[in-house]
Amino acid sequence: MFRFHSIMAASLDQSIIFQTANERPEPIQAQMRGKIPSWLRGTLIRNGPGRFECGDTSFNHWFDGQALLHRFFIKDGKVTYSNKFVRSQSYVDSLKHGKASHLEFGSYIPPDPCQNIFSRFFSRYWGPEMPFDNTCINVFPMKDKMYATTESEFLFQIDPKTLETLEKVDLGKEFPADITISSMTAHPHVTPDGSVINVSATFGTSPSYNIICIPPYTGETRETPLEGGKVICSIPPTSGIGYHHSFCLTENFIVVTEVPLMLNIWRFLGHRFFGTSLEDWLYWDPKQRTRFHVVDRRKGDRVGVFTADPFFVFHHINAFEKDGKIHVDGCCYRDNSPVKQFYLHNLRSPAEPGQKKCATPYVRRYELPMDKLGSVEEMPLQRGGDGKDFTLLLIGMDLPRINYEEHNGKPYKFVYEARSLDHQALFGKIVKLNLETGEFVTWEEPGGFASEPVFVKAPDGKEEDDGVILSCVINVIDQTTSLHVLDAKDLKELGRGVVEGVTPVSIHGVFQ
Repeated sequence: MFRFHSIMAASLDQSIIFQTANERPEPIQAQMRGKIPSWLRGTLIRNGPGRFECGDTSFNHWFDGQALLHRFFIKDGKVTYSNKFVRSQSYVDSLKHGKASHLEFGSYIPPDPCQNIFSRFFSRYWGPEMPFDNTCINVFPMKDKMYATTESEFLFQIDPKTLETLEKVDLGKEFPADITISSMTAHPHVTPDGSVINVSATFGTSPSYNIICIPPYTGETRETPLEGGKVICSIPPTSGIGYHHSFCLTENFIVVTEVPLMLNIWRFLGHRFFGTSLEDWLYWDPKQRTRFHVVDRRKGDRVGVFTADPFFVFHHINAFEKDGKIHVDGCCYRDNSPVKQFYLHNLRSPAEPGQKKCATPYVRRYELPMDKLGSVEEMPLQRGGDGKDFTLLLIGMDLPRINYEEHNGKPYKFVYEARSLDHQALFGKIVKLNLETGEFVTWEEPGGFASEPVFVKAPDGKEEDDGVILSCVINVIDQTTSLHVLDAKDLKELGRGVVEGVTPVSIHGVFQ
């Protein structure tokens, strides 16, 4: 394996990976190093914030940055790179007006200062709300098309070849079932038949979590993006609507993790008066327990509610049924600290020795007893000899990926994640963890910030880890952006495609 001595983030200017980028819409031929397997052919599309200023307006939070799509096309051992901004209404309006005009996750945008005092007053308190449509988090396939998404009710269909923005989808208005979708997770599950399952939320006087399913493409040319969509199950919130970024499936169940990071309805209703953003509307209640809602996938019934000591989770790794239990694996935090630490002033500030810029994620396994299913009465999870209601698998890993095609919802052995042990950077190393033995191997390089590692199965692969790992690595020393191809078995580097210039770090992506 290629191993290098660690370079502390304090010696690197990581602020550059959180700076605004220029579009590069035309494919750039990457300089190739090493040898990429001849069988590897396809497109890696990644999504993340890429524009943090609009005129004299600067955004506050990493999640506020306007969505920038990155495309790596791989063919015959060569790589090309291009990028393009999603043409959301937020982005288009910012170009039109020369400033930001939409509410974002961590930024409240005040009224137009050019308006007179009366226009500003009515616009601020009674004007129409600008849509929260900055889809800067993830991309996923639905009905044979590709969509950019965030955690609101909006999607944008994109062209996977040109990265052009094609169509806006408003689930709040267009979802065919008799519910109002106010938000949804950024991590829908795509089943083997092409169905898309996600968890949405309904705000208002009758709030609920709704597990929704959109069936696969039927081949009809006039089929709408959400055609055939239905609600599998609606779940009443415990104490106000909570924040959800992901959830998990097994072969027979859907598990929705309800963390005690909740929407304060009064902060929401008064946000124009007080000038607050979406992040300000959320509050952490340490007195509330985290709940696992278990739903029967086929019947649509909620069949169990298990509680655990409070924790926060962005990313579930996987879930599966074994030995009479539902095993739920996730990258967990003690509270909602990472949401707070993603403000740009923290991410861009120089790291000092001993300073903890980023909260520590803990890879945990929770075990839900299947013999207790059949009731929706809350049941605390059993504690082990250490007094914990979970098993700790590793410390310091997030942005997990697995062999999703073959092992999502099933027993599995390996997970690939991004890791930073010094608490001063979001990304750094790539780690492969053996969940059965606890052993792990690491890839890293000086000055490199590695993105989420995406697993691609080898066409003749028989083992779970037969394939490669794709990761976009930004090197702040060399001032390059690279697509790295690693052997999924031992993380040895096989090859890379390198382009000049540093791009903003992306969050999630998909290979097709």
